[in-house]
Parts: sequence; C-alpha cells; structure tokens
Amino acid sequence: MEHLGIGIVELVVLFFIAVFSFGLPVISLIDLARKKMIGTPLAVWVLIICIVPVLGSLAYWIVRPTTESRT
Repeated sequence: MEHLGIGIVELVVLFFIAVFSFGLPVISLIDLARKKMIGTPLAVWVLIICIVPVLGSLAYWIVRPTTESRT
C-alpha cells in the first residue's frame, strides 16, 4: 500500500472511521425501533439520524429518549 501513499496505520484508522460512520447510525435506528416509539418523536429522531448520521446518532445516545407509558 506504500506505493499508493497510504500506510497500514492510516488504513486501519480509516477503516475504524468508516465502521463508526456507518455502524453508529444503523445501531441507533435499530435501538430506536426496539423502543416502540410512535408518532412525532419517532419521526423526528429518524430524520435527525438520517440527515446528520454521526451527530444525530451521538445526540440520540446522549439524550436516550424513553417511551412514555400511557396508563
């Protein structure tokens, strides 16, 4: 890979960045689906995660919305 100007360290770092960039939104959407949220909060979180995947996913994991019980 040296003839391309990229070393093994850079390749490993880029691999982990790619996995983080694609994996985190997918995991966030799966977790959101398991919460069984309905209505506007669900739509807003899906849009946020899809429009800005990394930042939206990080915001989702920081806020950690809970499903409200209707009793």
